[in-house]
Amino acid sequence: MLACALTLAACTVGDAGPSPTHAPAVPEDDALAGYALTLTVVDEGLAEEAEALDASIYVAAPLLTKGTQAVIELRGDLAPLTAVDVTGASLAALGATDDALVGLSRACVSDNGGYAFCARPTRLGADGAAIDEDAEALDLDHHAIAPDPDGEGFWALRYVPTPCDGDVHPCDFPTEDEPLDRVLDCEVVHVRDGKAVWEWSALEHVADSTLDAAATTPIYEPADPFHCNSVQPDDAGEVAYVSMRHPSTVMAIDVGSGEILWTLGIDATEAALEVEDPEGLLDGRPVLSGQHDFRWLGGDRFSVFDNGSGGAGPARFIVFSVAGGTATVETVVEDPDGRESRCTGSARPLDADERFWAVSWGCSETGVSVMTDDGREVARLAIDLDAALEADLLVDVATEQPDLGHTVSYQAVVARPGLLD
Repeated sequence: MLACALTLAACTVGDAGPSPTHAPAVPEDDALAGYALTLTVVDEGLAEEAEALDASIYVAAPLLTKGTQAVIELRGDLAPLTAVDVTGASLAALGATDDALVGLSRACVSDNGGYAFCARPTRLGADGAAIDEDAEALDLDHHAIAPDPDGEGFWALRYVPTPCDGDVHPCDFPTEDEPLDRVLDCEVVHVRDGKAVWEWSALEHVADSTLDAAATTPIYEPADPFHCNSVQPDDAGEVAYVSMRHPSTVMAIDVGSGEILWTLGIDATEAALEVEDPEGLLDGRPVLSGQHDFRWLGGDRFSVFDNGSGGAGPARFIVFSVAGGTATVETVVEDPDGRESRCTGSARPLDADERFWAVSWGCSETGVSVMTDDGREVARLAIDLDAALEADLLVDVATEQPDLGHTVSYQAVVARPGLLD
């Protein structure tokens, strides 16, 4: 096994030739086995096409680890190119610019294993993970980081404990337990030069009726009514696109005014888009259920990874366009094994034509796949749970719950090749 599987050194490809895309893969056992990962090529013909794409896939794996964790660069066919050990960083979300790969360290995760109120931005490269300890005071959550193109700032999220004082709607919501002492607000934040220059509070802007609708679903939690899990601005920084898992809704927010421009999901307020599904691709299911990774694709087009949580159906990603108050469904691709995804996940196009997609199926045995836009699986990267248990890699909650233990990476991020060199 190469040293990259055991130390903070990088295991990098040798002379790559004219393009990093066509670099030879690192031997699979060397780059993957030390992290209990296995690679399966499902369709060799499609894999050859995906290999030739000028893009790489980056994962932080395994996600729920108490042992080794790596950031791995993969080709379009999921063959490993570079593996950098980042043990101790406890990385969750990843983000990329043309020049850099960044992540969020959740090494300060709270006792319940699910929240980190002090996640820190982390620059990733051949030397490992460089955590910005000075950013702890920003009180960031670990679910999302969207770096500015110039590398001088980023967009992220906060989970803000907010005392119940009678003015906060979720505190009045019936629960089976004792009355709530506090709820977690969702704050969206834009940071520049280490300081928050824009902040937006869900408690101040999301309608009570949105939470009333959310409370009818099996995934809603009154103490954590929003559970934001992704944010992305448009190119001008004028609109922020945010996903809220527990209301099963995504929304476009006007940065200047804080107004919610439109929503898609179970929300039924005046901001909610009408949904047109001319080919019946949604198959009669709710549009979203516990979704993640809401992405602006440019212009009026978007994608979102729908977990299908709460028994809604198999995990899937959806591509849609927005015009005149209507969302028109263009593409729906389901988990090839028909599994629900309990948490996390992402879907990112690998090519400009959006024929190939890198999909993290989140908390699911399926792992990470490259899929075509017509639903064919190209290749799969998965956790060998038995090997992970034998190596004592995973936290207790992951060893006790197989769907969590099979989580390869919070996201599978697509960016230019060579960001770990």
